[in-house]
Amino acid sequence: MEHFITSVHINEVRHLKDIEIKLNPEKRQHLILTGKNGSGKTSVLQAMKDYLQAIDDGVYQELCIRRSYKSNDKLSELEKIVAETFAKYNSGVEVDVSNVVGLDRLYSQGEFVTAYFPADRKTVIHRAKGVQDVKLENQYSLDDTPENILLKYMVHLKTQQAYAKNENDLSVEKKIAEWFSRFENALKVLLSDDSIRLIYDYKNYNFLIEQKGRNPYSLDELSDGYSAIIGIVADLILRMDRNWLLKGELSQYDVEGVVLIDELETHLHVELQRKILPFLTEFFPRIQFIITTHSAYILNSISNACIYDLEKQVRFADFSSYSADEIAEGYFDAPNYSATMQDKILRYQHLVKQEELSDSEKAERAQLRIELKTANKLLEEDISDEFNRIEEKKDSNG
Repeated sequence: MEHFITSVHINEVRHLKDIEIKLNPEKRQHLILTGKNGSGKTSVLQAMKDYLQAIDDGVYQELCIRRSYKSNDKLSELEKIVAETFAKYNSGVEVDVSNVVGLDRLYSQGEFVTAYFPADRKTVIHRAKGVQDVKLENQYSLDDTPENILLKYMVHLKTQQAYAKNENDLSVEKKIAEWFSRFENALKVLLSDDSIRLIYDYKNYNFLIEQKGRNPYSLDELSDGYSAIIGIVADLILRMDRNWLLKGELSQYDVEGVVLIDELETHLHVELQRKILPFLTEFFPRIQFIITTHSAYILNSISNACIYDLEKQVRFADFSSYSADEIAEGYFDAPNYSATMQDKILRYQHLVKQEELSDSEKAERAQLRIELKTANKLLEEDISDEFNRIEEKKDSNG
């Protein structure tokens, strides 16, 4: 049984009240919160984080049960006793998960991950000062930053690989080589360069990125944009690795979980904005991403996402079939776009009603019909509906 969020209830967060965002109840669907600055995106995400903290604390199932006590007068005294304990999880948002039973246990065993990345996130990767026996935790909390030890962990793996080779343990040596190959391939995708090679600088206990046309550089010398993204990827990798080497099985990064990212586009240039969400959802296929963004390039980057505008309090379907320019014109400049389209629908309606038209009016009507028929239905549902009504009436009148 899969575990994922099926709905988000905004009871009261700042000016937002009594809003329910429904997600696919049958399979994992990502959620993208958008809207202008001040619409409440960050506040809602933080309130979701507070509620999901109950998973980290091992009381999520109990919290869900206590939600059902609200209308039961017989349990009102019990509620008074426990209210203070559970109040910290309620910041105005409640979250429904597809299968609550056993979720706390899965988290404690490292089989379900939670993570939160704030908008002001800074990736700090500490260099190793020598070989250290790095032991990963079985689970990390929402606020933990395991990516800080990425380089230390990589040095540890290289050391173990050398030991395995010395002891002729070819299986372990091969698995560690596969780990580095996979990480190197991720760098190639994220940095959009197939020439990249990850080189171990054993004298300085460091890893360098070799790239055509550039001098070698370390992971802690990346630009803010690349550092931010690789920090997220490294964080999730380390949450899932859980000392796989001791178990002899390479992690497949298919652990379930929910990851919250505020302003995913922070520090990212356009190319990275286009590819980051598709990369994350493919690399971590059982993670449900809940993000906030202003970026049209992120809004249309994946198909399996619900897009909710907190400013307009409107739920949109898949934007992936629309270009960023169409979204920028039709969504982020919606008032101007809507006014233009409304004028066109009124003009088309007028021309359809006329029994006699000049040649130029016939040509105008045909052009308007083409434009309205191909209008962005996701962004202009009312106009689309009105156009369909005009067409149906026209057809019925012959």
